[in-house]
Amino acid sequence: MDPNDPVATVWNRRQFLVRLAVTGVAATSVAALFTAPPAARAQTDATTDTINAILAFVVPGDDPYSRQQGMATDRPGGVTPGTTDSLRRTFDLAVPDMGLTPLGLDVTGADAVAALVNLFAVTAEPSSVTGPFAAPFANLSHASKAHVFDLLDTDPRFPGRSIAYAVNAIPTLAAFVAYSEVSAFDRDRRVLTGRPVGWALSDYAGVGDGWDEFLGYYGGVDRVEG
Repeated sequence: MDPNDPVATVWNRRQFLVRLAVTGVAATSVAALFTAPPAARAQTDATTDTINAILAFVVPGDDPYSRQQGMATDRPGGVTPGTTDSLRRTFDLAVPDMGLTPLGLDVTGADAVAALVNLFAVTAEPSSVTGPFAAPFANLSHASKAHVFDLLDTDPRFPGRSIAYAVNAIPTLAAFVAYSEVSAFDRDRRVLTGRPVGWALSDYAGVGDGWDEFLGYYGGVDRVEG
């Protein structure tokens, strides 16, 4: 549509108003997931489900979240031991306050990321509130998840606000964590305990200290006399 076309302008405004109204209704149900008392949230951690669903979306694997979205593989992917906690900590540090209070979501960090993603999941597909996972986003298909990120990326309310940075960072940070060494990294001893999943996914052979063919002199000569 031509942005200078008055008909197109009216239509875009109508779309925006409809989306705003639907978002307001969805915020009520999503807020209940992330503002409940800690004891109640412990039984169904929607933030954990959301983080795992994001990891599965970016790097599908053999986990339940990948299978639920209809795109999975026969080997580990983004959802592996350590990646969920690592991405949660990353979100807490990278996006401590996204300014979601106007949307009825008084949460920060990883909870804010999860609340925002689920808000748009419910807005785009109301039926996502039912499914095997506590988080609506985790119940979506891979294509529907992509649609949610498309809506987040093009929402006219976000440009110029910190929330726009957070939206763009969500899949990027998820990919970084999925391909990092965190799946086999002992944070206490700061050593690898095995071959990280990210290395297997990228066919990385691991750290090398050099190759035998570059040791010594050409032809096996290791000294010269005279």
